[in-house]
Amino acid sequence: MSTSHADDPATGTTIIDGEVHTGESREDLLEYLPDDVRSDEEDGYAFAPEQFGPIPWDGWDRTAGGRISWNNYSVPEAEAFDETREQFGIDTVVFSPGPAFRISLIPDHRTRVAYMRAYNDLVVDRFARGDGTYYAKMIGLPEHPEETAAEIERVGDEDGIVGLFVTDVGPTQPLGHRRHDPLFEAAEAAGLPIVLHSTTGLPPSFPAAGMNPKNFLEYHTLSHPLAKMWHATSIIVRGVPERFDVDFGFWEAGFSWIQLLANRMDREYIERPNEAPELTKLPSEYLSEFYYGTQPLEEPRDPEHLQTIIDMNELNDQLVYTTDYPHMDFDAPMAVTDHEGLREEQKRKMLGENAARLFGL
Repeated sequence: MSTSHADDPATGTTIIDGEVHTGESREDLLEYLPDDVRSDEEDGYAFAPEQFGPIPWDGWDRTAGGRISWNNYSVPEAEAFDETREQFGIDTVVFSPGPAFRISLIPDHRTRVAYMRAYNDLVVDRFARGDGTYYAKMIGLPEHPEETAAEIERVGDEDGIVGLFVTDVGPTQPLGHRRHDPLFEAAEAAGLPIVLHSTTGLPPSFPAAGMNPKNFLEYHTLSHPLAKMWHATSIIVRGVPERFDVDFGFWEAGFSWIQLLANRMDREYIERPNEAPELTKLPSEYLSEFYYGTQPLEEPRDPEHLQTIIDMNELNDQLVYTTDYPHMDFDAPMAVTDHEGLREEQKRKMLGENAARLFGL
């Protein structure tokens, strides 16, 4: 469904980017809100940064001490990424929410759900082209499983919608909790994979709540992988993969954390199998069936150790190339193509084949 770059000696494969962030502004989203909610939004938040609107502002420095300048709103519609996509040699893009994914931090429930619906209308209009080049994930809110299920039924079959995006530090209960079953049922019916994405800010849930970090380096190091481990453990131990035929993706935490979790979960399960009665195999085997975004791609001191981690955890078919553009630490394709520790077959699978299978492209 996309144009191959097979003549490019650096890749020799179609490149599918599993994550470019959309660049919607608050003003863009206001256009899609119901009149009563939009009126409330336009009248409030005089003391918050204008672009954030109702989203709590965390104040973290994301410029590396002013050394890096980046524009979080640089992709307001799919075609705005054309030039960069061609520059990078990317064939197909699956967009993720940009500033909008932090709507999970809006404290007012009515407003939060209204913004979820507004974003999904915006993404259908501006990003989910379904044209062989541009696709997108819709957004869901695990704290509102029934409303999210209704959203999946409303827009999940729109051309170009190929996944459900949820943040992993918004829910106050891990995703294995039974309260999320309506969300899983709807995703299964629609054939949509569920992608858990990291975020930072002021969420009430683990691991951000109570971490009390001094700076963004301390916070960013721990928050993403810890949140992933929290949800993955819950999803597996509470039997979600046995009850629902849904693919899960874990984005923006790399994948080296899987080794630690696999070792510990297998040991715990062997000692306490009665506490996870729905499982039919070792926890590590479920981890090897989930999908993982590559960004940030790990760079061990010995490059070959990265392939070792992949092989040990049987992840050859589970890693999806993601740029995470336009974030300051995004990974261009050369992060994969120039990696000295990866096999050529592994690079090909990462860059396109695994994403095509996950998103049905």
